[in-house]
Amino acid sequence: MEAVRYLTDEERVRLLARAESHSYEANEVILAEGDYNEDIYILIGGSARVEKNTEPTNTTLGHVGAGEAFGEMSLLDGSPTHLSVVAEEPAEAFVLPLAGVADLLEEDPTLASHLYHSLAVMLARRLRDRTSELLTS
Repeated sequence: MEAVRYLTDEERVRLLARAESHSYEANEVILAEGDYNEDIYILIGGSARVEKNTEPTNTTLGHVGAGEAFGEMSLLDGSPTHLSVVAEEPAEAFVLPLAGVADLLEEDPTLASHLYHSLAVMLARRLRDRTSELLTS
């Protein structure tokens, strides 16, 4: 899973033990634009699209596949979500609530470092992908 790539197997088990598994139907909103979010979602099955509300419809800006995380930007900077994430097909995600993992991250700085490293690399890849798309369109 890209979202926890730099965690050791033991760290991954400890972190994901605090996650809740949620299932979503096709076209169900997983994370809504404008919501305040304190969770990290890791898609473990299915796929989702990333949308921006552009009245009168929504514009798809990207996709999330199994192993990828989302919701981390709102968690990191405390701002409301700028985009929605909608299941394209039946999907399943691990949901890591900040309240449920904050103590673990505080008591294990190495695990915290590995998690933030994983998230930073994932965000850098997304930025490179979007920049590349803009330059080729």
